[in-house]
Amino acid sequence: MKEKIALKKDAIKTCLPVFSLIFVIVLFAVLSGGTTLQINNIKQIGIQSCTYIVAGLGILFTMSLGNMDMSLDGIICLSGALGLLAAEMWGSWLVFPVIFVLTIICEMVIGGLNILLGINSVIVSFAVSFFGKGVAGYLIANRTKGLQLPSEFSHLYNVPLFYIVMIAAIIIAVVLFHYTKLGKRIMDIGSNPKAARAAGINVTKFKLLAYLTAGIMMGLATLMTVVRSGSAGATSGSGFHVTLLLMMVIGGASLTGGTKEKILNVVVGVLMLLFLENGLNVIGVSPNMVGLIEGIIFLVSVTLTFDRDGVPYIL
Repeated sequence: MKEKIALKKDAIKTCLPVFSLIFVIVLFAVLSGGTTLQINNIKQIGIQSCTYIVAGLGILFTMSLGNMDMSLDGIICLSGALGLLAAEMWGSWLVFPVIFVLTIICEMVIGGLNILLGINSVIVSFAVSFFGKGVAGYLIANRTKGLQLPSEFSHLYNVPLFYIVMIAAIIIAVVLFHYTKLGKRIMDIGSNPKAARAAGINVTKFKLLAYLTAGIMMGLATLMTVVRSGSAGATSGSGFHVTLLLMMVIGGASLTGGTKEKILNVVVGVLMLLFLENGLNVIGVSPNMVGLIEGIIFLVSVTLTFDRDGVPYIL
């Protein structure tokens, strides 16, 4: 009987974000007289969603461990600035490998300090965030012009390419997270690391692999951010980690990790927040009220998804 009730609760938690997304889309379509469903508006939401979804797919792997990553804006600043600086000094072709590799290194540093030294993931990721923004600020402090993406790569900012990258990332993430040993072990560890270790799972190995996967996905997201903005600096990606966290939580992702996490949480959460923000802006709601509404939604979402039994293992 208890198992049936638990299954029903899980089914409700899975379906609720999807129904909420549909409700938000329909609600603002009605309130705006169909403006939010116009082609140009949908295109704008679609291109915005690509970067968030790709980044969220990576963070889901570390969130499944019960770990929080608050470093994303700093990583975007650091790797973006150093990538563009390398391109400016030694050759434009360096911009992509430098950004990609640096992002992976940052995520592995966070994972290594958390896993090997036992430092709280929130503290480590915040430290990396501050470090990244500080270095980026120092690099451009005395420059007469900002760091710009080489002109020969400006054509990469186009909708089809961004969609291709996003769809490929979703497919890869679904396979890794739901159909391989990596995903299953990560969720086992997130549910109960002591039990996972007792069952013979190499906890350190799979935690590091989770951070490596997050780094690869974040590398793609950082590249997309730099290509889209055409530049990088101390304010690049400002608030990215907070927005992404809100998206994932309202999409049904659990802050305590474990077996409840799903790729669907990321996609639904990103689309829901973007449609919500877009709808509120279209009908003329003030920015301050938008922030208040998002805060209330975040609080309600955390209350509904927070696994109180998993609290001892979070962070």
